[in-house]
Amino acid sequence: MILGWSHERIGLMADVTLSKGVRANLLQLQRNEALRLQVADRLATGRRVNRVADDPQDFYAGRAAGNRVGDLFDIKSGINQALSSAEAASVGLHAVEDLTRQLRGIATAAKGGTVEQRQAAAEQFDQIRSQLSSLAGDASYAGVNLIDDPADDQTTPVGDLSGAEITVEGGASSSDALGIGTAGGDYNGFATDADIDAALTDLAGATRQVRSTTQRVGADIAALTTRGKFTQDLSSTLQAAEDKLTGADLNEDAARQVALQLQDRFATAGLRFTVRTESLVADLLNSGRP
Repeated sequence: MILGWSHERIGLMADVTLSKGVRANLLQLQRNEALRLQVADRLATGRRVNRVADDPQDFYAGRAAGNRVGDLFDIKSGINQALSSAEAASVGLHAVEDLTRQLRGIATAAKGGTVEQRQAAAEQFDQIRSQLSSLAGDASYAGVNLIDDPADDQTTPVGDLSGAEITVEGGASSSDALGIGTAGGDYNGFATDADIDAALTDLAGATRQVRSTTQRVGADIAALTTRGKFTQDLSSTLQAAEDKLTGADLNEDAARQVALQLQDRFATAGLRFTVRTESLVADLLNSGRP
């Protein structure tokens, strides 16, 4: 006997570990709370890995992929700007060729005409010639003009790792740069058919020059377009890779959140039951004291 307790009662006390049961339920509730905060964080951010502690390997791998996506975004933005400049030049070149065609038509129509007709044609020729130069000067985008006189060149980075670049070489396409003279001065006011033939010869050379520049700019547009699509596709691939590394399965986490709520209910009910059991056993033991 110890303090009036029988060996049977002492054995009963040893078998009933009430505090352990309470601790088990409390620990379960604490673990659930930590998991609930983690799940809530994932649902709020859409990511499974939000900090290094969540998963160091996937965190750094995902961040590397994300950083490269940012670099590719800058590359793609530069390509888009270069494309806009090149496309503005292409539009301008087509318009310049249209004007050279008009000049050729004016000169051709003047052949065999009267003096007055030739003079009128020469005046019209010089007006269109002036418009051609103005048009070339207006074919710019963001301060870059690939067909003005002098023409700009534009170099654009297209590779984030290789450092590759594409340079769009401009081609001056003003009347002077194309070798188109003035009817009133260089072609003697179309006074003779020989003067008109000289103008037509220069216009033929101007047309060849414009078409050559158009072809070159078109090839650069194609190259930039291909690079732009590649950069966009690669960026999407890397973004998907980052999501696989750090992204959360929202359906799974939503289900886990519901499961944790149920576990909380069970743990709370278990805690209440354990406390109630302890109380009943304590009352039973206390009632048996002498």
